[in-house]
Formats: sequence, structure tokens, C-alpha cells
Amino acid sequence: MTEAVTLGVAARAVGDLPGPRGLPLLGNLPGFVRGGVPHRTLEAWCDRYGSTFRMSLGRMPAVVTADPSVVARIQRQRPDEFRRSSHMTGVLDEIGVHGVFTAEGDEWRRLRKMATQALNAAYLRQYFSTIATVTERLKRRWDTSAGDGRSVDVLDDMMRYTLDVTSGLAMGHDLNSLEQTGDGLHRRLPLLFPEFGRRINAPVAYWRWFRLPRDRRLDATVREIDALVRDRFAEATRRMAGGGEPANFLEALVAPLEGESPFTHEEVFGNVLTMLLAGEDTTSSTAAWAIHHLAENPDVQERVRAEADEVLGDSGFPADPATVGRLGFAEAVVHEVARLRPVAPFLAFQPLRDVTFDTEHGPLLVEKGVPVFALMAYGARRDLDRYPEPEVFRPERWLEGRLPRESLPFMPFGGGPRFCPGRNLALLEATIVVSLLCRSFTVEPDTSAGVVEERMSFTAYPTNLRVRLRARQ
Repeated sequence: MTEAVTLGVAARAVGDLPGPRGLPLLGNLPGFVRGGVPHRTLEAWCDRYGSTFRMSLGRMPAVVTADPSVVARIQRQRPDEFRRSSHMTGVLDEIGVHGVFTAEGDEWRRLRKMATQALNAAYLRQYFSTIATVTERLKRRWDTSAGDGRSVDVLDDMMRYTLDVTSGLAMGHDLNSLEQTGDGLHRRLPLLFPEFGRRINAPVAYWRWFRLPRDRRLDATVREIDALVRDRFAEATRRMAGGGEPANFLEALVAPLEGESPFTHEEVFGNVLTMLLAGEDTTSSTAAWAIHHLAENPDVQERVRAEADEVLGDSGFPADPATVGRLGFAEAVVHEVARLRPVAPFLAFQPLRDVTFDTEHGPLLVEKGVPVFALMAYGARRDLDRYPEPEVFRPERWLEGRLPRESLPFMPFGGGPRFCPGRNLALLEATIVVSLLCRSFTVEPDTSAGVVEERMSFTAYPTNLRVRLRARQ
């Protein structure tokens, strides 16, 4: 047994931890990705081997942990002591997604200022009228579906909605995908995350030597977005030359904070693409799962509807973010969905130097560069003291006054210095959707596409999710 001495106690090495048996050369990689639900695989292994265990990705050892103290330490000590997986970052960088999500150290600190500025409460208040416009389009789309008796492809509608909101905030550009038919960026952009996940989990980086049709489609989509960003950046530059205040993320990149050097095109593109993808994919999945749970729980629908009637009155739509904040039960629905169906069930990190964790197995030595997979919401479905009946969808638990909205074992937006800057926007969008839906319609399940299932590529999302809407009388 390889050991290190920590406060007089011998520390285990990663190889001494319990864990699943791997295959020659491939290790646990086939089992990890089988079925398209790697997060569920890790959670099942966690149930079997304990809150901290080992696995192997090919010949590379890795640690998986759901230990709240270990996860909290990693979050707290980023970016100085831990970084994101260098493998994942390398894959995203070569595609062009090099932004605040993948950046580390001083580069991250610089980019974080821009992202925080573009997503702060003041910006969201200025942008709220645009969110209202996009939401009105969503309502019209649903009115048409209800009137025609057509089922709703929930994830597609939520992707269109969040893409329209995010593209406006990121670039000041109205994609209006909610009213588009046929092909368009709204059709291609959602394909990026699955391609990212496929490349990250691929045993061989074949695309560095030859391209398959799906790789060529990925290249074409990235080029299309790059052309759009260049066009919008030129327009933003002209506007900012007139002395105006930045009104969106792209304009904030044109006029960096005092003392900061100008951003390169690669930095601009990477950060805009990061915001588009993060804003579209993660929020759309959360909102889609919320609609699924509403369809399955008519009593919850009724309570959301009663709250919306009381708070919104005849207007039917919140006047400002403060009004959204009064939709407490609708927001509780969003929190409960994030607990049960997190879009980022685990995150992969690497220590920047040798570290020793205190685990249920005793001190554990993790050498520099060894991947550490942190399960971000595992405990939120197993902590019986904090979450009685943890597998039950019960939004009212968030109104009982004893549950902090983000704390271990429930951290849907991460934690520490790299806490997700898009949290406020994501909660705002999802809460508005939940409230609008229940105030205007009765939602019923539609299983014509098959059983609703969960998949994970880069993030987790629902499949086969359709509902039917009946206009409220």
C-alpha cells in the first residue's frame, strides 16, 4: 500500500480505495458511458462502494466522491488549488469554446468580471422587457398548440425560449427561434453539447486525423456562430464608440473594465459561445423537467396557478424581477426540480498539487493531476434528515424555512469563487415559465413518444418529453 503520513496517520493511495473492476486498457470507461447515463452509473457505484471510491479511465486512475466536506473543499479552493479536468478543457478549447467556463487562474479572474457584470441584477432589470417579449411569444406558441390539440415537444420549446433570451443578453441579437420554422441556428446549437460529451468520453481522439459527417456538421455550426459573433461584435464596437453604456455581454467585452487589456477575437467568440450554450442548455432542461413534474402533479399545478393569480392579477405577467421574486411557490418548484434532476450531476476536477482529503476511509492522498469526479447532488436524494422522502417531488419543502437554497448536499449552481454567474437569470426564466404555464393552461402528460427518460451528454436532459395543454377557462 502506498502511504503518506498526515498528522501521524497513514494516508491511503487512490489505488487502495474500493471501486468497480475495470477492463484491460479501457478500465471502467465502457461501463461509465454505457446507456448514456454516466451520472446514474457513478451514483450506483457510490451506493455500492461508499461516498469516495476509485475508478479508472483507460489506464488513468480517478477518484469519485460524494463526500460533502470533500466537495465543499474543492469548490472553496478553486481556482488556486483545483482546476477543471484538463482533458475536458482541451477538447472544448480545440472546438473554440474557450471562455469563463474553461479558463483558469488569472485568466478566469479577468473573464469572470465580464460575466458577472453582464449577468448582475442591474443588467437583468434593464433586460427584463426583452424577457417579457420572448415570453409573450412562448405564450402564443402554446396558445396555438392548445387550440390545435397538438402535443408540445417540451424540451424543444424550452431550448427555443432560453436561446432567444440568452442570445439577446449575450449579443443584443433577437434570434426569435420561437417563431421560426425549418432549419436554423436554433436547430443546430442544441447539437453541440452532445458532440462535446461524445468527444470528451471518446477513447481515441480520431477527429484530429479525420472527420466524420457529424464532425463536419459541428465545424459548420461553429463557423456559423463565429460569423454571427463577428458581425454583432462589429456592431457593438460601433455603438460603444459613441460613448454608450454596455447593454449586453458582447458590448461589455468591447469595453473591458478599467485597467484590462482588449479581448482577442478568440476570447470574444469563446465567451459568447459559452454564454449561449450555458444559458440555452442548462436552463432549458430544468424548465422542461419542471413542466414534466407539473403534468404529473395536478395539485402542484393548482397551487402555482393560485399563486400566479394572486401575485400577477389581471396583468398576467410579472412587471419586474422583484415581482418574480414574489412567486415563491413557483420558484420552489424550480428548486425541487434542480434537486431531483440536476443538469450538472457531477463535475470533474484535478488538484494542482498533491492533496490529502479526509474521507470515510481515513486520509486519502490524491496526487497532482489525478481526476476527481465530484457528485454535486447525490446527497440531496439520500439525506433523509434534510430531505424527508427524498425521491418524492415535494416543492413545499423549500418553503418550510429550514432548507438553504444552495448548500451541500445540494449545489445546483456550484459553489465557492466559481459559483455560476448565471444563477439569477436561470431562476428568473424557469420561475416565469412555471408560473405562466400554470396560470394559462392545464398541463397533461402525453406518452405518445414513449416513456420519459433521462440522458446525459455534457449535461443531463429529458428525452421523449411531451405534454398536452388545455387553455384555462
